[in-house]
Amino acid sequence: MRVNRRHPPLTTPLRQRGVGLVELMIGITIGLIVTAGAAVVATRQIVEHRRLMAEVQMQQDLRVTADLLQQDLRRAGYRGLPSNGVWEPERNGGATPAKEAASSPYSSVTVNDSGNVRDVFYRYANWSAAGVPNKSNVLSSNEQFGIRWNSGNQTLYLQLGLVNGQPNWQPISDPDSVLIQNFTVNIVNQSVSLEDLCDASCADSGTCPTQQVRAVTFRITAVSKTDANVRRTLNVTEKLRADEISGVCPPAPVI
Repeated sequence: MRVNRRHPPLTTPLRQRGVGLVELMIGITIGLIVTAGAAVVATRQIVEHRRLMAEVQMQQDLRVTADLLQQDLRRAGYRGLPSNGVWEPERNGGATPAKEAASSPYSSVTVNDSGNVRDVFYRYANWSAAGVPNKSNVLSSNEQFGIRWNSGNQTLYLQLGLVNGQPNWQPISDPDSVLIQNFTVNIVNQSVSLEDLCDASCADSGTCPTQQVRAVTFRITAVSKTDANVRRTLNVTEKLRADEISGVCPPAPVI
């Protein structure tokens, strides 16, 4: 007897469908767009961070430079013996005549332009090598100071006296980070009459004592060496503390 055994029908396997070419291209495009956007944001943040750091560094450098200039300018005109610059009225009923203030060799403050260099020269009494202040009212060789702007290398300098008879210029700005594009100086001189302090009128004598009140105003314009878009201008005014006094009161009328 023949037995017909039927095998169960074979199950047709399901066809697994993958990513098509079109879908792959769309996915890559979307990924590139997202990556490009992230790269743009990151680049902008890096650029803004560098600019911010350049601005902070420039602000600090300019402030330090201005502080150095101001500290040195405050000494301009200082004489080792201040009493040399004081005038005295007559005393003891005219027995002691009035004494005129001695002319100061330290009072000069000048601006000189030569080629690509602008210099501001001034003087003040200094200490000798023996550690003694100069009280002679005679200018010494180590008592000449100044400020220099070199437009060629765009750097500011301070003159710290003389070395072997030559000006000792020391840079106070760093050209590797900040370029000083301009440096302007204006010296303001105001003459104040001291006639009211005299016992006798000196309007006709022309010898009225006067006081010269001076101030130096300078403007520093700078640009960052790493980013030309970072620019700053600093305006500073420094009053010279050593005022120049000249003249003398006329003798008081005899009664």
